[in-house]
Amino acid sequence: MADMEQAFDEFLVAEPKHWLAGRFGDHVDSVINEQRSAELPAHLRDMPRLESNFLRDAVGVDPDRTWYLPEFTLLDEAAGEDAHFAFHAVQNGDVAADGGPFNRATLTLSFDTEVPRHLLGLDDGLPLIEVPQLQPHVRLIVPLTGTGGVPEDHVVPGTVVAAGERGFVATFELAGSLVEAAYVHLTRRGELRLEFEPTYSGYQTTLVQEPDTGFPVHGSIFRGFQFEVFGDGGNTRGSPFEPLLLGVLGAYVFFPSTARYRRSLRIGLAFHTDAYRSLFTITAEGVTRPIIDVNDLNSFAGQRSEYRELTTLGDISTRYPSLRRVFFGQVSGTVVAVPAGYGILVTAQGAQATCDSIVDESPASFSGCRFHFTFTVAAMTDPVDLARLRADVLEVPEAEGRTLRVALPGGLDSRTPSTLDGFPAGRAVFGDGARNAIQVGVDIADDRPTPATTTVNLFLQQLAATGPPPLFGTVAVRLDDVFPQPVRTSLLLNVRRTAHADDLATTRRPGPPPSAEALNLGPLDLRLLACADVHDGQGPGPTLPLGGQVLAARETATLAGVGAGTDVAVTRGLEVPTPLPKAAMLRFLAFHTHTVQEVQHPLTVNAAGLNFAAEGISTIRVDITLVADPGDSAPSLTLSPSHTVDFVHVSLPVDSAVTGLDSTVVLSLTTASGPRTVSLTHDFVDEPILVVTSTTIH
Repeated sequence: MADMEQAFDEFLVAEPKHWLAGRFGDHVDSVINEQRSAELPAHLRDMPRLESNFLRDAVGVDPDRTWYLPEFTLLDEAAGEDAHFAFHAVQNGDVAADGGPFNRATLTLSFDTEVPRHLLGLDDGLPLIEVPQLQPHVRLIVPLTGTGGVPEDHVVPGTVVAAGERGFVATFELAGSLVEAAYVHLTRRGELRLEFEPTYSGYQTTLVQEPDTGFPVHGSIFRGFQFEVFGDGGNTRGSPFEPLLLGVLGAYVFFPSTARYRRSLRIGLAFHTDAYRSLFTITAEGVTRPIIDVNDLNSFAGQRSEYRELTTLGDISTRYPSLRRVFFGQVSGTVVAVPAGYGILVTAQGAQATCDSIVDESPASFSGCRFHFTFTVAAMTDPVDLARLRADVLEVPEAEGRTLRVALPGGLDSRTPSTLDGFPAGRAVFGDGARNAIQVGVDIADDRPTPATTTVNLFLQQLAATGPPPLFGTVAVRLDDVFPQPVRTSLLLNVRRTAHADDLATTRRPGPPPSAEALNLGPLDLRLLACADVHDGQGPGPTLPLGGQVLAARETATLAGVGAGTDVAVTRGLEVPTPLPKAAMLRFLAFHTHTVQEVQHPLTVNAAGLNFAAEGISTIRVDITLVADPGDSAPSLTLSPSHTVDFVHVSLPVDSAVTGLDSTVVLSLTTASGPRTVSLTHDFVDEPILVVTSTTIH
């Protein structure tokens, strides 16, 4: 019967059927059932018959199942690893007719099949089975307005591969103006669509007549056969065809065939979300980066930052006093809040400040020790300001269709040096810390004639100074690696101006009336300045002053007037006594001694301003006893009119040299009228040189 197969192929060429793509196997003769009807043999029901059914999108007549033509749906990030999306443009230097870059791009989309909704929930009890050997051929339709101002649909064929259990991945190669058009549609216009022409396998029910049998013949004859096909592949709803065995009509056979149908799917703005912005990329000049906007395609793309200053919020420093500037990331949707200043970070573990004493064996060292300070500094932002900013960015024009996220700078901009200008005696270095913190290191060594211990003591005094902090500088913070201008802000090293994180916990008490409880989680006392309720999506309520209420370490306090929101923001700082005793400074600064247990410290006495002759003094013997170790006196020294300045070295613990050298000084005077003594106290750290004057000895 090879002639019948060839005749059927010629029939399809001469009289094509929109649902038939072609035959792929030899025909199957029908069998007669109990109702004297011709039907497909039961053992070959692995494919549907291509006939209309009672239900739209259902194919053929099968007593055991319902074959259906699937719909198609785009996969998004919720589908996990089965979702594939990319828009990657390439500029290789080619120039388009308009003088701009000639772009090429690859668009990658993933989609899956699904049961048509109107077939779900059928109460006939038959399983729904997707038509077999589905091949979802697809084209991308790109609307583009030509030079005459008339919109035209441009067709881009796609390549489809299977992915996952039921999914597919399609890729489309774009060139020239279609690249910009597709990008604009994906991100702004939303008029791209996919046109599917899937193919699948089925049996085409066909009435075959042979003219030489004497039966009446109507229509074209192919190799001695006349064909009449039934159904349309399930594209229209109608009564199922039941072929009857009527001898006057001919014989019914079933040709294994490839069928097709059509579906259309609008892409819209499904990929115009923050989850996909980084997946729109461009490669130009050997660098691949996210596409910032369509200008990257309209002009030759170089390195560009995604960030621009957010000006729609008005004057930032007036609206949010603890912030300096705000920047908007057009790709990531990140709003970076640059603080007005960075300060020492306080956490549940205390102030993040340490001092390490280290042996110094260099020839220039005469104390044998140098000091290294390490500070973790962070943004000194008011939590109420941040809460207000998070609510305000929801209303800016840039937030339309976006989910903006407020963040602090991620670290230092390595292209721009940071400085510690307020303390030239120390050498400062900077580096990135964990999360949003910055590490600041300060090294202090001997600077003849000033020992390191003296300089360190001055540094500690400035760390606790009141008024404008004398230890100040600037840091340059990072937005990304290509933002063109430095973004600088202040650096303050002072225990009275600090940044806070994880050192305070609040618990809301619904009331009535509502209130909140604040728990100090750290080892240092806190000074509570203000608080406010924070409501999700609405920002903070009125700010309530707390008057500098002191919350002791590990203690709790009740905050009245708040507690009705979803959270409570508390503005706070460290409780630091004024003045701060030197020994108490070690509560805010962890002091570590490494290889040095003792240092050499000079004790200097200067009597150059004393008129020995007028006072009738020939010599002054000086005996110094350290109060911290009264059993260990320094060697004596003697001053005279020809030797008015002298010093001795003492070996003492490093922490004593840092916290203070309170001493008892006995001056033994040799005079014309006989010897006499003068006793006084002196701190050789606060004042490294004891100056002896006429007032001192009287």
